[in-house]
Amino acid sequence: METFLVIVFLALFAFGIGKFLATRKKVIKQPKLGILDLSNGEYSSFIGADKTVLQQVFHTLSESFDAPPACDVLMIYGHVELGGGIRNSNIGLREIIRDSKASVVVFATDNPGNNYLQAGKRKPYGRANLVLTLDRKGDVFAQFFQRLFTAMKQGTPMPVAWVKLAPQIPTAHKDCPDTIFACELGQIAFA
Repeated sequence: METFLVIVFLALFAFGIGKFLATRKKVIKQPKLGILDLSNGEYSSFIGADKTVLQQVFHTLSESFDAPPACDVLMIYGHVELGGGIRNSNIGLREIIRDSKASVVVFATDNPGNNYLQAGKRKPYGRANLVLTLDRKGDVFAQFFQRLFTAMKQGTPMPVAWVKLAPQIPTAHKDCPDTIFACELGQIAFA
């Protein structure tokens, strides 16, 4: 009987630890925003508008036109080709994520979903909470991400904030861009 109780206790303990680890959130202190412009200036108006709205949420901001900047949140502006390659980049999406060390990556320009599927194929590196934009819907894009990142800065984990802002119901959201959200790293918040 004692052996049975020990086994039950160990099973419950293991379950509790597993549940704790699965729900533990990663808190990024003084988050850094990185902007990678691979558009040769084509999206400079988007970048300017996004920076104006988003930079107040972040501790620092860095920009690059070729190599991804080291950051916590990376916004990529450019074209994803049919086969998944990124125009004006010698490396793919997963390599960009790996090199930036970002936990959150947003492809901030409209691209076809099928192209993203090719670009986002899993590799043993380059995982992030990944947002792929299908339709920015004008100013809605920056406003949505300002609300999302502000909620994260207040301690709300990204997937929880996402569902509050964009409930997962089959209706169009007027105040949300059309995106694909792949929550690969889970519970990320800012401090």
